[in-house]
Amino acid sequence: MQIMQEEHQFFATVRMYKARFQKWGIEKKIKAEEAVEIFRQQTARAAAGKPTVAYIRGRRIDPDRLQRYRYRAAPVISKKIMSVEKGTEDQSSSNSSRITQVVVCRTPSPSPSPDATDSNVSISPRMEEPTELKVPHECMHILRNFINGAFDNGMWQMSNTGDRAEMNGAFTWQHYVASSQGLIRHGRVKEGFSLLGLCMDQYKLQLQQPDSMFWLATYKCAIVLASQNDGLADAFIDYASKLTSLILPPGHPFNQLWSRVMITGLGGIKEHAGPIFESYLDLWGRHVNSRETNTTNDVQGAFVFIQLHCTGLLSYNLLETVIQGMIAGQAISRESAEFLLQETKFRLALLCLARRRSKKAESVTREIMAWLDTKSYEEYSDLRCKAAWLIFEVKQRKGTQAEVLRAGRDLLKLSQDRYGPAHIQTLEAMSAVENYCRKIGAIGGAEQMSKDFESRWRTFRSMADERQNFPEEIHQPWYYRSIELGEKVGYVEETVKLFERCLKLSDDSP
Repeated sequence: MQIMQEEHQFFATVRMYKARFQKWGIEKKIKAEEAVEIFRQQTARAAAGKPTVAYIRGRRIDPDRLQRYRYRAAPVISKKIMSVEKGTEDQSSSNSSRITQVVVCRTPSPSPSPDATDSNVSISPRMEEPTELKVPHECMHILRNFINGAFDNGMWQMSNTGDRAEMNGAFTWQHYVASSQGLIRHGRVKEGFSLLGLCMDQYKLQLQQPDSMFWLATYKCAIVLASQNDGLADAFIDYASKLTSLILPPGHPFNQLWSRVMITGLGGIKEHAGPIFESYLDLWGRHVNSRETNTTNDVQGAFVFIQLHCTGLLSYNLLETVIQGMIAGQAISRESAEFLLQETKFRLALLCLARRRSKKAESVTREIMAWLDTKSYEEYSDLRCKAAWLIFEVKQRKGTQAEVLRAGRDLLKLSQDRYGPAHIQTLEAMSAVENYCRKIGAIGGAEQMSKDFESRWRTFRSMADERQNFPEEIHQPWYYRSIELGEKVGYVEETVKLFERCLKLSDDSP
């Protein structure tokens, strides 16, 4: 209005502008009935294999804007959209002919041919991005719209429901995938693949109501499985992409993502992981730091940043920005920051152990245990169990058989006390100790442990079948005891220093 007054000496009220825009059919917002009609036509055309571009009153609608509308719409509108996409809409409530005249969906026009000879038209051939650049760029664009829409629409509240945090879903599933690989490494191949099958069943349930880390957990799972076996990773990618296309509507962001990812396959997934993870978590961190959230979720989120940076998939600048922001904004308490420091030290000890630096690994583990000794025995039991795992593995490298067996007994007792006899954590610890007994020729002990394992495994599986779900909750599923991806000592060490510096600054602040 100001420009019209100053530059064109045209004076009108807001009401006059609105009346004129209405007469011309110019509207800024998409109406609910128009959006539903677009999704109806788009779904029908997709079933016929036709690409679609949508127009409202002759104005082309950006597909990204349409997806943002989907995730910001009121629940009743979202329900209508899902109904038309699944073909379950009540036909008696179908739109009037007026809406179908306003909304037009058609096949996009082809780009002009570079061989056109019309002397009045001079169009240079359009330069396309190479596939290796185009795919991650498009994935990041889809994910950013998905995150913004989900947070703005309140789909991800980041709060507790009862005793379970919303974000735990994807990471509980991820934990069981990692445990399946641990069982396989310890010689329990049949049980490992049985557990992996249970994970795939659970994946289907998670897909129907994904939490904010679901896609990242999916992407990461493909990389984790690839680190063990490319065939396993390819099978998972094929399963997850086909399942997504069956369960979710064609226009859902996850289907859009798989259509891009499948172009490059497993090699592209590995190559593009860094920028995709960084883009996703950068925006996720902005939303989390901008609102009051649940502390458990924030600690989990912070750990995702830590793990991915230690793997080299996330820049130090982003890690530092997010961690400092969380601590300064008290989204992470001082005690939680201390805990995350110990968790990062745990990763350092594991890396030292993998590089045959057993003395350094044991020294760092003792530092963790000294910190735990300042807490009550009931606190941080997951970290206590992981420290016991480290001591057991350190003793295998540099201790006597008696010391290893003693450490193995301590690990089993702590696991049983903390988790129970038929918990997946206890079962994996049993498989590791049994495997060691067989290596040193202690066949009698190994056979007895094998019988106990099989009895407990049957209990575990019967609980899973009865509940049609994972039989147990994992208290801290994001703190798994192994390093799933190749981490770098330098990245872990600088993360340790980051937390030490943040804690010192916290001490020095008035």
